[in-house]
Amino acid sequence: MIYTLTLDTTENVMGKGIDISLILKKLGIDSLATGIIQEKKAKIEKELANAEISSHFIDASTESPVTAKSQQALLDYLKGELKAGDIVVIAGKFAPGIAPTYLIDLATLATKKSAYLVIDSPYQEVRDVLPLHPLLLKPNETEIKAWFDQTDKLLTTKQLLDLAHDLVADGADHVLLSLGKEGAAIVNMTHAFMAHAPEVEEVDPVGAGETLLATFLAGMMKNYSPVRNLADSIAAATDTVQVKRLTNFETTPALQRQIISRKISFEDEQGR
Repeated sequence: MIYTLTLDTTENVMGKGIDISLILKKLGIDSLATGIIQEKKAKIEKELANAEISSHFIDASTESPVTAKSQQALLDYLKGELKAGDIVVIAGKFAPGIAPTYLIDLATLATKKSAYLVIDSPYQEVRDVLPLHPLLLKPNETEIKAWFDQTDKLLTTKQLLDLAHDLVADGADHVLLSLGKEGAAIVNMTHAFMAHAPEVEEVDPVGAGETLLATFLAGMMKNYSPVRNLADSIAAATDTVQVKRLTNFETTPALQRQIISRKISFEDEQGR
């Protein structure tokens, strides 16, 4: 089972983990949406029910900030549910009251349960999780620069890919680097594949990052090649940008045909 965790339901229309569950469902993959809800509880539950997605949220609607009790309740729920081989997706920022170190608590629990970790969170603590060998990280340019104290520097794409490669060298299995309008790259220990996004008229960028991640995760589960998976994911994220809500995947095949990947080797780094 895939568990998508949302810890701030104010961050976008629904919450980033919830959007990931919605995209996975459109691709034929079931997940369970969980996390901590402070706002939009009825709206979230209705949308998930309409999409036939199971959910289990800790209700913190009367709390400001989120209490330690609610945070422990989520950990206890996951401790009782997680099984070896499950996937835990931690997406987005954390609501007030939830310290970034909570990421380490969640990741440690998942690892003890032999579950796979997928992380799309902006906090520096992501680097502290690397020894646990997360399956997939999805930073964007702003986040990866902050993690390496490069925020004020103008970095080339190759330099950004080198930082993603450093994350792999430190323990991540794969890094899906989101580069916005420039596309994305998938990085492993020996090489990266990078592709630019097709040019479209932007309507609403909200949900594009979650679409990119969810589509790529679905492709991993279907054993797609990295090149195809990257193209599919960029096409889906591009389509989300040009619609008012998440892609329905009707136009993604045409967008996918516009995407050309190129391989970048890290052999020089390996020889150091």
